[in-house]
Amino acid sequence: MRPLRICLPALLAFALLAPAAGAAEPTGRWLAVFDHAGTARSAALLDPVLARAGVHRAGRGVPALGIATVDGPAAAIARLRRDPRVRSVSAEWRRDLRAVPNDPGVRQQQPDAPSGTPVQWWLARERFPAAWDVTRGSGAVVGVLDTGVDGDHPQLGPKVASAESIGVTTPGTTDEDGHGSHVSGIACAATDDGSGIAGAGWNCRLAMVKIPNLRDEEIVAGIYRATERGAHAINMSFGGGPESGALDTAIDFAVRRGVVLVAAADNEPVADQGAPASQLQPGDAADVDSGRGLVVTALDFFDEQAGTGFGPQISLSAYGFYDSSFPFEGPLGLLSSYPAVTDGEVPPLIVCGCRETFNGDDRYAYLEGTSMAAPQVTAVAAMLGSLNPGLTAQEKIRIIKQTAQRSGGWSAERGWGLLDAGAAVNAARRVDRTPPESNAHARRRFRRPRKVRVGVSFGDPAGGAGLLSSGVRSYDLYMKRGKRRFRRIRSDISKPLVRLRLRRGVYRFFTRAVDGAGNREPAPPRADARVRVLRRR
Repeated sequence: MRPLRICLPALLAFALLAPAAGAAEPTGRWLAVFDHAGTARSAALLDPVLARAGVHRAGRGVPALGIATVDGPAAAIARLRRDPRVRSVSAEWRRDLRAVPNDPGVRQQQPDAPSGTPVQWWLARERFPAAWDVTRGSGAVVGVLDTGVDGDHPQLGPKVASAESIGVTTPGTTDEDGHGSHVSGIACAATDDGSGIAGAGWNCRLAMVKIPNLRDEEIVAGIYRATERGAHAINMSFGGGPESGALDTAIDFAVRRGVVLVAAADNEPVADQGAPASQLQPGDAADVDSGRGLVVTALDFFDEQAGTGFGPQISLSAYGFYDSSFPFEGPLGLLSSYPAVTDGEVPPLIVCGCRETFNGDDRYAYLEGTSMAAPQVTAVAAMLGSLNPGLTAQEKIRIIKQTAQRSGGWSAERGWGLLDAGAAVNAARRVDRTPPESNAHARRRFRRPRKVRVGVSFGDPAGGAGLLSSGVRSYDLYMKRGKRRFRRIRSDISKPLVRLRLRRGVYRFFTRAVDGAGNREPAPPRADARVRVLRRR
C-alpha cells in the first residue's frame, strides 16, 4: 500500500471516506492530390492538367507530396476531379486554434516537473481544450456537497450560483476547512480571466451545499437541494460505511431529474468503496450500462494507478496525484483555489506545505486524492447536460464511460479508463433528440389535373448551439380529397417535387419527416397546402 500525504485533519476524513474560438471556415482554395508526386513537381506536366480543367495555381502547394493548391469555378474544379491523374480534390479550410484559456495555471511551467509541464497539466491530458472547442459550459451547474466555498475568493465568488448550509450555522460561502474550495476550483474556477487557474467546466456555475458533518441526513438533504437548484451533476468527494435506504431515495430522485451523481473512490487500495459510491456503482462496473452514477479512482502524473480504490465499483479514472510513489517527488498534488490564511490556520497545513503562493496570491494549495479527481468528471457531466438537455442521466453516464481513454475494455484498476472530456462532448453533441421539419407547398389552383405539382421542403435543425443533426432520412406526403381522411401517398427523400394526376376537387397536403436518429416530425395542426383542381376546359 502506498502512503498518502494528507494536509488537513478534515481532508484526512474526506480521503479515508473517499474523498471560443470561432468556427473553422473555407479559404476558397482547393488542394489537388496527384497520383504521382513527380507530376506536381514538374510545372511542364502539371500546368497543362490545370489549364485543361480551367483552374490555376493559388499557392505553393506541397510538391514533394504531389499536392497543388488551386482555385477556379465549380465546373472547373469538377473537371479537375474527373482527371485520371488526380487522386482527390478537397476544399481548403482555415482551422481554429484549440481553445486554451489565458489563466496562468494553464500556461505557466509547473516547478519540479519536466520541462513543458504546465501547472494544470491534467487539463490537456484529459482533452479539455477539445471539449471547450464545442462548449464553454455556459449554463452548466455543478452541485458540490462539501465543506463550503470561499465566496471572497476571486476564482470562486463570481461562479457561485447558490450556496447554503446544512447542519451548521455558518453560510455556504465560508469554508473553514479548505477542501470544498479546492474541489470547487478544480470544477468551476473563473476561467480565461488572465489570473489564477482554469476550471474544468470553464463557464459553469456552482451550487454549493455545505455539509461539513457528513451525516446521512445532511447528504440526503444536500442531494435534494442541489438538484432543486438546477445542478446538472453533483460532486461527492466523500464516502465510506454501509449503504443507506435514505441515500437510495435521494439518488433515485436526482437521477429521475437527469442529474449525474459523481462520487470519489476510496484513497486506499480497497475494493469496497463505501456509500454513496457503492450505491452509485454497486459492483457491476464492467457492464457499461450498469449503475446510477459514476465512481472515480485516481491516476498520477506518470499515468500510474495511485494506490486508490479499485475493483467492480470503479467507473473510470481521473488525475488526482502528481507522484503517488515513495519517496515523493514534484508538487504535492493538484493546484486549486484555497481560502485565505486566517488566525486559526490548521498546523498540519504548515507542516506539509500544501498552501501555495501562486503569482503573488496565497489563496491556493496543492492537495491530492480521489477528492481532486472526482470534480473533473463532475464538470464534464454538467457540460454534457447543458450542451444537450435531451440526454438522460443514464445516457450521460454511458457516454462518459464509453469515451474514456483506454487500451481495452473495463479494468479493475482504472475502470473504463481515463476521463476524455473532448471525446465525451463530441459524443454528446451527436445524440439527436430534435425532430426534423418539413412542409408541402403548391399553387392554390390547377386547371389541368395531370399537371398538379406538390413541392416538399425539409430540414433537420440541430436543436442547440454546438449540437449536430443527424439529417433527414425520409419524408411522408399525406393527401386527402374533400372531407375524406388523410392517407400517405408517397415516402421518399430523393424527389422534392411530386407530380400527381388528380380528379376535380379540393385536396389538402401535409408532410412528416424522419431523421437519421429516428426522430419523427409530429403531424401539423392543419394542412400545409390546399389545392383546388378545376374541371378541365
